[in-house]
Amino acid sequence: MSAALKTLPVYLLASVVLLGSFSRLTHGVYTPTWYAFQEYHLPDDGSVAATVTSAVDALVGLTLLFGTRALKLLAAGASLLFFTAGLAMQAQAGKLYHADVALVVLAAAAVVRLLSR
Repeated sequence: MSAALKTLPVYLLASVVLLGSFSRLTHGVYTPTWYAFQEYHLPDDGSVAATVTSAVDALVGLTLLFGTRALKLLAAGASLLFFTAGLAMQAQAGKLYHADVALVVLAAAAVVRLLSR
């Protein structure tokens, strides 16, 4: 298997997380569909959680791109934890959660890939 395919889950996860950060920072001006997905999960109401989310996403995304193997694994694990918690909250609230399942699968694939190195 080529090196590019081996690192694909990690780079895809980094892209999704950085897209989330960018979308929150710009309030969806350039990414309206992604921002609508974020608003569905956590409204951008000025709360601490809504404010901190973009900074945490940026930190996790940059760590996935430029961190050491251990830091990448930590970032992917944190993403898996947050995505799984989001999936559980969406399911419990009776909201649509199909996209959340895809995020959990992507984060799990990145964790598995980083563990197999």
